[in-house]
Amino acid sequence: MESEAKEPTGVTRGQNAVHVLPLDWSALPRVLGAIVDRIDVARAEPQLLVVTTDAESAASAASAIVGMVGERGVRVLAATASPRASRLLRSTPPHVVTGAPAELATLLQSSALKPGSVRSVVLAWLDTILESPEAQPLENLFAELPKEGARVVLASAMSPAYETLIERYARRARRESEPAGEPGAALSAEYVAAPAAGRASALRRLLDVLDLPAAVLYARDVGIRDEAARVARTLGYPTDAARVAGSAADAAGNDPLVLLDLPATREEMRALAGGSGRRIYAIVQPSQVSSLRSLLGGGTVSPIALMDAAERARGKDAALRASLRDVLTSNDVRREVLAIEPLLAEFDGVEIAAAALRLLDQHRPVRPAAAAAQTVPMTALFVNLGERDGVRAQELVAAVTSSAGIPGSQVGKVEVRDTHSIVEVPASMAELVAGKLTGSVVRGRRAQARVDQPREARGPRSGPPRGERGDRGDRGDRGDRGGRGDRPARSGARPGGPPRGGRDAGPKRPYGRGDDQRPPRAAAPPRHRRDDS
Repeated sequence: MESEAKEPTGVTRGQNAVHVLPLDWSALPRVLGAIVDRIDVARAEPQLLVVTTDAESAASAASAIVGMVGERGVRVLAATASPRASRLLRSTPPHVVTGAPAELATLLQSSALKPGSVRSVVLAWLDTILESPEAQPLENLFAELPKEGARVVLASAMSPAYETLIERYARRARRESEPAGEPGAALSAEYVAAPAAGRASALRRLLDVLDLPAAVLYARDVGIRDEAARVARTLGYPTDAARVAGSAADAAGNDPLVLLDLPATREEMRALAGGSGRRIYAIVQPSQVSSLRSLLGGGTVSPIALMDAAERARGKDAALRASLRDVLTSNDVRREVLAIEPLLAEFDGVEIAAAALRLLDQHRPVRPAAAAAQTVPMTALFVNLGERDGVRAQELVAAVTSSAGIPGSQVGKVEVRDTHSIVEVPASMAELVAGKLTGSVVRGRRAQARVDQPREARGPRSGPPRGERGDRGDRGDRGDRGGRGDRPARSGARPGGPPRGGRDAGPKRPYGRGDDQRPPRAAAPPRHRRDDS
């Protein structure tokens, strides 16, 4: 116990500290170990307050602290809902309370949380707290808390605004940052956002979507590594195909790397990545995305869209409805209607249609995917992503199958060109696939898809064709206009109309334009000069 209190990352009584490190709840034991060790179990009152971004972060912080205290008897409360937290604070007061600023402020206002017993306050993580709408009650919260306790601030990045806030809430705090190390090349990764409680489910779905023949599953926490090993074993991966690693040495190789924990430093991340070209996937909480980007050194960070089985089933059902709609609108089904009309006296029309679909599924012959693809008319889709966006053909196929819920065997030829791509899909569901694909994210870019049409099949331009002035109305036969000498003089009257000017202008003046007989213009009156004398 005494040796742990002297760790450089610990905080002694009444001392403020700032730790700059990536958002990772598994880092709490080495940062807050000394504070948690000083909790007096005999005192049934809140002694440590951990301020988090939201309810999910509060649950993650509470879970990390529960793992720290073990069997010591320290009670931990995640204030994810103020009514439940208020009841537990009054009935069985915990020693540690975690929660967002709004929830904690509500507990203070209702007097369920007594600020006088709080000896240490932790802000985890400051940058994510300030970026959320939950940060508004932060100032009121700190105004109620005792100022003599220890203040610990965790942040994944620093800025002048953060420094000002830290000086206000944790005056004269000592700084402790992870070593930056030598600058290296920026890395790229794809990630899945999932809560800590859903990490195992997210890993299973990720392995289903990517279908990786081999992978390295990295986690610093032993419990997370055991959980990952169980998921891989459940999915049928051999031990050597899904290796579980807790260090860079164990993760050596070129197999795709799946991060279940964030590394502590950029150096550790570069050691895990090894040589260039290794694919990196990460399962992170939404609030950890900025930390992941920082650890990668500013490289590309793009999300992976995972679909549940229910969503895929809904996509298949939508494709089926689209096919039925196409048959009903473009084919004559009167003979089929006459065949099932007697059944309408016994069953509802929807039930008859469902039974027909069941019969179709039961009697549909099983054909190879290639043969089936040859008999189905295909339509080309134009997608706004190409080689310049780093998109590959297999990624477009995965995006189509995951967003529209159709099997990959129904996707035809895929051409990835410089600025766009052409993807062939069954004609009966082309519009459906285009609508589902539009808005999905591939390689960090939002896709836009539409049915591609050849130039000769496109409709006419709206408006007059180029080079034509259009119909200007019936202007009549202008006839032989003759030479200019044949035209009537301007001074004469127009044929068939009044004199020029549209009114009776009277006799023509005896002088013409520029004639010397024109009367002189009246002289302007003399300007009188002001006598300044």
